[in-house]
Amino acid sequence: MKKIEFYLKEGQVARDKTVANLSQKYLDKAKNNLITMKILFELNDKKARDSLKIPRDYDSNEWVVIAGYYAMYAAALALLAKIGFRSKNHAATLIILEEYFVKKKHLDETDFTLIKNAQFQKEEIEKISDARHKREIAQYSITKETTRSIAEKIIADAYDFVNKVEEIIKK
Repeated sequence: MKKIEFYLKEGQVARDKTVANLSQKYLDKAKNNLITMKILFELNDKKARDSLKIPRDYDSNEWVVIAGYYAMYAAALALLAKIGFRSKNHAATLIILEEYFVKKKHLDETDFTLIKNAQFQKEEIEKISDARHKREIAQYSITKETTRSIAEKIIADAYDFVNKVEEIIKK
């Protein structure tokens, strides 16, 4: 909780029960990012390259990773909104997810029911944390190559994470 308090004091996170109604909008944004991720991944297909006149050496995998991460991040924001938090900080978002959805502490009755039904596990949080790291490598590094296998892993993780969040929100 001390870490959350730090982000609250810094203004990177705010408690705001009025954001609960934005939960579905964040989830919709996550789904839109999944579509973008899929389109970008399919640009690696020879037919798509030929029909769109994309150069053979173009590699969209780094943007697949980035779009996948942002799909998961928007889904994470949907969960935070559901329990009355707004976040402007990626690290803070992960800390709140872990505290409220993994450790299952400091919840009022409504939040507790949400969490109890969700049975959110630590591996789900690790998936988004791993995606964040891979997104940073893909987006900012010019020396590390983002491979197709990393893109494929992000695709699977992004769909799993967004689907899990959707289950929680609908309960």
